[in-house]
Amino acid sequence: MDTTGTLKSMYLVGKLMELLVHNLHSQVIAAVAMGIFIRTSAVLAPYLERVAPM
Repeated sequence: MDTTGTLKSMYLVGKLMELLVHNLHSQVIAAVAMGIFIRTSAVLAPYLERVAPM
């Protein structure tokens, strides 16, 4: 009985760690995408202002 409970606990901890790693990867991907978008916007905005002034 005790071994079964320990195995279930270890399984749950493993699953929680897997979700945590997946969540961290998603956050890193989102942060990189935001950085690229911000840099692109900073470069593109002045160019668009020259090409098509409002």
